[in-house]
Amino acid sequence: MRSAKKFILFLLALVTMAGVCLVTSSCQQQQIPPPVETIHIPTAYETFVETSGNYPEVMSIYVDEDLMQQANKKSEVYICLSQQRGRLYVNDTVAADWPVSTGVDRHPTPTGKFRIRLKKKDHTSNRYGRMYDANGKCINRDADAFNDPVPEGGHFEGSPMPNWMRLTSDGVGMHTGKVRAGRRLSHGCIRTPHYMACRLFDVTDIGTRVYITDEPEAKFPAQHILQPAPKQTAEASAAAGSSPAPAPASAETAPATPFITPNFSTR
Repeated sequence: MRSAKKFILFLLALVTMAGVCLVTSSCQQQQIPPPVETIHIPTAYETFVETSGNYPEVMSIYVDEDLMQQANKKSEVYICLSQQRGRLYVNDTVAADWPVSTGVDRHPTPTGKFRIRLKKKDHTSNRYGRMYDANGKCINRDADAFNDPVPEGGHFEGSPMPNWMRLTSDGVGMHTGKVRAGRRLSHGCIRTPHYMACRLFDVTDIGTRVYITDEPEAKFPAQHILQPAPKQTAEASAAAGSSPAPAPASAETAPATPFITPNFSTR
């Protein structure tokens, strides 16, 4: 009886060892797949930002025509004062990006949330413009009709502001005007290149939201491109006496940019 029990225990030990060997062999044969490398293919807009030279201080304009056709009252305009750029978002995607010139320090453009409250294709400022004397000579090219007296026999001519989209009760709005990349030039309004002002005027409506911010909006999709290179890497390369190795070329190319145009007339 005792011998039979020992034999049974011996058989159980053999079966257990065989199972362990099979499991070990199976684990050795099964190879763990290498981690999948995620390759980010830049969007057309990211490509525009990355290849525009000194973005945001450029006059280049980006327009995605497919998204522009989908623009409606729910689309949103963002004006970034630090970048001096405007962006139109359609379905939370950048449909257009353009340079602007906002208010100088003496006449700062207000920040906050606004809505377009008035649109007028051909508008003239009732405050800022040129002052002429009785002989028709311009005596002040930056006159303020609210504070500068009109000379006897003279007159005031307000500055033209085509594609006027009013935002505030005191006369701040978006319109066609002279723009210089990265420069603040206006009395508070948001000057926009004529081409883009026309496009905005066509796709926006009364009630369209306009956000004016000091820094880029949270959903700005190209902030990672504008981040400066790590300082430590440059210093390490200089200490090593060699330049950093170039980044490997991507196996896939980015989609073509829908529309990029530099230096449209600003009137």
